[in-house]
Amino acid sequence: MIRNQALRLAFLTIFTLAGASATTITYSGVDPNRSFDIWFTASYVTGDQLLNGQPSPNDQTIDVNLTAGVTNLLIDGLYLTDAICLDFFTLISNGVYDVNLLGPDAVSSGTRVAWMLHNTLPTINALADSTEKQMRGAAFQLAVWDIVHDNGDGFFAGRIRGSAQTDNLVLSYAASYLSSSNGQSQAAGIVYQNVAGSDVSQLLMSDAPEPSTYAMLLTGGAMLGLWRRRRAS
Repeated sequence: MIRNQALRLAFLTIFTLAGASATTITYSGVDPNRSFDIWFTASYVTGDQLLNGQPSPNDQTIDVNLTAGVTNLLIDGLYLTDAICLDFFTLISNGVYDVNLLGPDAVSSGTRVAWMLHNTLPTINALADSTEKQMRGAAFQLAVWDIVHDNGDGFFAGRIRGSAQTDNLVLSYAASYLSSSNGQSQAAGIVYQNVAGSDVSQLLMSDAPEPSTYAMLLTGGAMLGLWRRRRAS
């Protein structure tokens, strides 16, 4: 296990240095099998993107309703990976984006989220009960937003809070993820920062792939770069 983690970290460093500027992601929304319609309370500051896509005209706290959960990202058209949204207050639309690749320490409490992606998300993926999987997927996303925006302070304070309309079971699952990840950290993870398109820069994170997948991505990225250069000439 330790050896595998070291290999993943080594390949992550090589992959980030070698291919960051050439990487694209295809974002197609949340996975319906691991997402659920939820309510919660969010505190916006002036300029944050509201769910209607407009900037918040002032500081305000409102109850919001959306479908939250785990998403699938297609990397360079080659590799499908689970990912989670890091920034609730910035929207992203379905589409293909050029991205910068960053390590989890580039985001507040990012190494804690990386630990959750590697250790908690697989337990959700393994669930047989479809409704529980959907609710836990939403709870996982809610916990990540609380960790990133409020340092995991729970759902009674901060910018991300429970509301009278929040499903109690989803809130209980989210609180358990905060508890199990408290004090945990992992350096292996990838943050995808959108740098193109009509949307403001958004951050998504996935677990670091296995070394064999890195090799495939590096090979595919090299071939894609060669094709782009030939096309340009």
